[in-house]
Amino acid sequence: MSNDGQTLIAIRTHKWDEDAQRLFGQLHPVLGDDLVVAFHNRPEGLELPLPVVDLNDAWLAAQGLQHLPDWGWRCGDYFLYAVRQVYPQARHIWLIEPDVYFTGDPAEFFAKAGQSSADVLGVDVQPMPRGHRFSRGLPELPIFRSIFALSRFSGRAVDRLFPLRQAYAKRGFGPRFYANDEVFCFSHAMADLDMGCESMTRLMPEWLGPGQMQTDPDILVDTLFAHPGPGVFHPVRGHASFAGALAGRLVNTMAFVRHMAPSLAVLTAEERAGIALDVARRTQALLDGTAATHARRQRRRS
Repeated sequence: MSNDGQTLIAIRTHKWDEDAQRLFGQLHPVLGDDLVVAFHNRPEGLELPLPVVDLNDAWLAAQGLQHLPDWGWRCGDYFLYAVRQVYPQARHIWLIEPDVYFTGDPAEFFAKAGQSSADVLGVDVQPMPRGHRFSRGLPELPIFRSIFALSRFSGRAVDRLFPLRQAYAKRGFGPRFYANDEVFCFSHAMADLDMGCESMTRLMPEWLGPGQMQTDPDILVDTLFAHPGPGVFHPVRGHASFAGALAGRLVNTMAFVRHMAPSLAVLTAEERAGIALDVARRTQALLDGTAATHARRQRRRS
């Protein structure tokens, strides 16, 4: 490790797509050997231009961690434990998701973050209402959260969280209420009086303005090319990634059709195809209309 001899940065991913490659292109020139990738179920034969920490179901079972159908998405802290095992000398470990985008020099960002000695550094650590389903899996703790797409943990913090997560796996929470990464990690960190926990929004507000690090909506990377000054944004996607994510969101809004199964089964294949074509036409009109409205507003402002 070269930047300060103590900090490791891991890209957390399950595919080496345009977003992962873009983040690698931003970080590798300034981080060099300090940059690795923690890869969930890496396809056989996939070679990458940086060191790889592999996670799969076999690794999971060997660690005594609970398997969930979506563990690669929900349990980002599993990636921390895997990286810690391979790099036990690291004093701090960053996890960064591929759809994080820097508009300033990443070297300056990590240098600023390096001024904090906190064991846990989150984007914006804050209390979480008890109503969320993931919070129901930790009834004994005050609940805290911070988006897990950009987080830093000390080796000491990871060493404390790992046995807690192993013990948690034995408590029998089903997939619906099993605590996700941010709830589990930040709630335990805030409850541990011996661990410091800090928010990046307070440490470096010039990098993390309001609304820049969210779970949605997806942002096309082109819209940030002219962003003035330093910044970190999420979720940011390339064209193919953006199109796929938007299509997925649109389809997910149609889940109500499952309640129409008896009627849909009566329709012919041709009738169902006609509905799909009509939906496509209306969706095209919505996308084009939204883009045109935005263009008109931009012209008025200029």
